[in-house]
Parts: sequence; C-alpha cells; structure tokens
Amino acid sequence: MHRALRIAEIIDQISWHTDRGSLPGLALTCRTFEGPALDALWRNLPSLQPLVNCIPTHLWGFSLQGELILLRPIDTKTWATYHNYASRVHSITQSGDPSPIIEHLRILMLSYPYPSSTMFPNLRSLAWNANQTPLIIEFLRMAFVPSLVSLDLRITSISPALMSILSTIGTACPNLTSFRPQVDDPTLNREIAPFLTQAICQLHHLSSLTVCELEDPGMVHVTQLQSLKTLWLYIGPSFLRRTGLPPQSLGLEHLELLGLQAIRLNHMTDFLRCLRTVRSKHITVVFSSNVFGQQSDSMSGFCAMLLERCDNDTLEAITLCEQFYNTFHNVYAQPGDFGPLRLLRNLTHFDVEAACTISISDDELSELVKAWPKLKIFRLSCYRDPASTVLPTFHGLIHVLRLCPELVSLSLVIDTTQLDGINVKSPGNGIRSHGLRELVLGNSLISSPLDVALVLSSLFPDLPEVNLAHWIGGPLDALSDKPRAMEQWKLVNRLLGGFRIVRTRCLGR
Repeated sequence: MHRALRIAEIIDQISWHTDRGSLPGLALTCRTFEGPALDALWRNLPSLQPLVNCIPTHLWGFSLQGELILLRPIDTKTWATYHNYASRVHSITQSGDPSPIIEHLRILMLSYPYPSSTMFPNLRSLAWNANQTPLIIEFLRMAFVPSLVSLDLRITSISPALMSILSTIGTACPNLTSFRPQVDDPTLNREIAPFLTQAICQLHHLSSLTVCELEDPGMVHVTQLQSLKTLWLYIGPSFLRRTGLPPQSLGLEHLELLGLQAIRLNHMTDFLRCLRTVRSKHITVVFSSNVFGQQSDSMSGFCAMLLERCDNDTLEAITLCEQFYNTFHNVYAQPGDFGPLRLLRNLTHFDVEAACTISISDDELSELVKAWPKLKIFRLSCYRDPASTVLPTFHGLIHVLRLCPELVSLSLVIDTTQLDGINVKSPGNGIRSHGLRELVLGNSLISSPLDVALVLSSLFPDLPEVNLAHWIGGPLDALSDKPRAMEQWKLVNRLLGGFRIVRTRCLGR
C-alpha cells in the first residue's frame, strides 16, 4: 500500500469524493477504506429507507388481518449491525412519500431494546418535509436527541401525541441552533402555539427560527435571544388581538434577517408598530396578492412604519414579495410610497419586483435611487401592467447607472421605444457598467431589437444577455403576447452575443 494511503485525512477525502453508488464497493476494498467509506455513505441519509433495510426482509410478515408484523424478534446481532450504521448518521432528510415504510419504521422504533438516546447518537440534522407527521411519533421520539442542532419539521395535521412531543423539544434537544416547524394549515397555528412556545422557551442557543404565532412568553424569550440571527414569523389576523404585552415593550435587537409573512400587508405594519425597535440587516416581507385584502395605502403605511421602527444605520436590504408571485394581482404602488425609505442611506438591496406594480417616470426613478448610492441589487419591476401610462425610458436606466455605480443586479420595466435624445451607438455620454451581472427587463415595450441591443451593449459591455427566466415558467409565462415578445428578446440576446464576439476579436487584435 502506498504510504499516502496511511494518512487518515487522505483516506477521508477519497471517500468523500467518491460517488455515492460506489461507496459500498469502496468499503469492501480493504479495512483501511471500510470505516471512512461507510462514514461517507451513511453520514447524510436522503430518506429513512436505508435504516429500515438494516432489518433482514425474512423477519417481516403479515398477520391474518393483513397487518405488518415481525415474524421473529430482532436479535442482538441484527441490532449490532443496525448500530454500526445508525451511529454514523449525522443528517436525515425525508422528502418523498414515507407511506411504504411508515409501519416498518414504527415497529422498528417500538422494538428498540436500548435507551432511546442511543438509537441516533450522532444525529445533527433532521428534516421531515413529507406528510403523515402524526404517524411518525415513535421515530421522532427516538430522533430528538441532545446532539441535534437543526430541526426542520413539516406539520400537515395535528394530534394530541404530536403536540405533546413538540412540547418536549426544548428538553430533548437543548442544543438546537436552527428550528423550523412548517405548519401547512395556518388555522392550526393557534392550537400548536402553546406547545411550540414551551419548547422554544427552553432553547437558549437558537440562531435561526421559523415559527407561527407564539404566546407572549415565547415572544419575550425570542426577543431576548442574543444568539438569534434569523427570525421568520407568520403573523396571523388574531395575533395582535390575543397578546397581552404592553405596546412597544419588545424589541428585536441582534438580527441579520427578519422575515414576516401574513395575509395582508397591514398585519405586518401593525406588528412592527407594536415593537419598540428592529435592528436587522435584512427584512423580507411576504403577503397575499388578494386585491380585496390590501388597502390602497397599505404599501405607503408599511414603508413609513418600517422607517419608524428600524435602525436606519443597520438596515441594508429590503425584500417585499407576493406569496405566489402573481403579477396580475399585485398591489399597485406609487413612487411616493417608498419615499420614507430614502432615508435608509446604507441600503444595498431593494427588491419589490414580486410585490407590486408601479408607474414611475424617469425623474421619479432618479429621485428614488439617488438616496441609495450603495445599491448593488435593485429590483423594482418585471411586469408592465397594460393600464400603466408612465414608464421609465433608457434615460431613467442611465440615471440609475450613474447614481448607483455598484449595481450587480437590476430588474426594471422600461419603454425601449422612446429613443428621443438617445444615441443608440453611444448612449449615456460614456456611462457604462462593467459590474452588472444580471439584467431583467420583463415585458418592457420593444419595437426594435437592434436598437435595444446597441444601447445595452454600450451600457453593459460585459453583460452576457438579458435574463428571460421570468418568461419561462415565471410570472410572465401566462401573458398572451409571450411568443412575439420572446422572439424579440431572444433576438436581442443573439445580437448582444454577436457584438461581444466582435468586440473581443477587435481587442485581441
């Protein structure tokens, strides 16, 4: 054997870079590779099926009533084999339908003859993204171990047993740093809240939490966690009516990301109003696009409250989006709605393209962005509503480049047919952006792909192409003029590619 193969780190690297399907063969090669190869094979399980497969098939059978049963008890040798593999498991992710193995799994857990904490002694991460959560209580009881640091649990329905075991998470998994209970049905939030609240109040090392409504003790605990950096909250309609906390008694002081989700934008405005302050680098807001649920002033009210509660020096990124990215039912916004946010001088990320439809002129666009010279991501719009009478032109696009020189991503619907004052071969008086890596123009008005390509090639000499992903399975996929528009924008991209080849060859000479 080569001397290099006596170095454990090299053996480990070979194992980790081996295709998963080849790892069993590698483990059988020699004793040197057996342990590292098995570690790599079992470390991250894509489902629970391999654990069930540890039990020989001849031990399984069916009763006269057709129920799955063990024909013989699992012997010590089989349990030793199981332990040899299960002790190597660090993460389990179940996304597929678990129905074929649910009963096997329940019987396996109930038959385990040793302390529950020894079944998965090294488990670090558990993600259950499938349904039938109430049927895996026995498995969860075994998988909630002190070594667990990340728990992602999809809750499709509830049962007394499930809610009881949820309440034990704080004591069974005291070292959790990431906890994400996903409740499919928001109407269940109120019933689950007391049990999740008890669990969360016992977790003191959380850095990431995604949760539905919590009772008052849970909210107090969350706001006091200095380790918490990412917080996602679902704000139900009854949240503010149920709380008994004094107004502005809570503050979120140490966050990197605050995510809020609610049916109405006003619900999140009211939630921010009840807080004392919010210090977070990034705020993301998700709401429903139901036109009957949003008031005409909901966007302006939210922006005003965001400025009032957030630390202006800390906040760097704002993302607003509609839950299903429905361009046809977006909230209608005016440029003045975002006026309060112009005081956020450190903003580097502003993304509202999936939240609203906006009519904005060149001058209004310039007025908006000139307060944000540090912008790197600016996504204002990707959809032009037929009722919109005001759109920015290439003049507005050039102003954005001049005022925000660090842009790397830009999404903006413009009217490319208005070329008055634009020299298509040399627009912008020499203004160029070499750093832009993504440009989305959505369903911008277009009549001459050649003129558009000439302007874009001059403004963005290093841009590979206009991003057309929004037309392909995205928010613009259902537009009636998609075939014609796609042909025009594809021609723009072909012309950009040709210009880039010519430019490269000329520079090469």
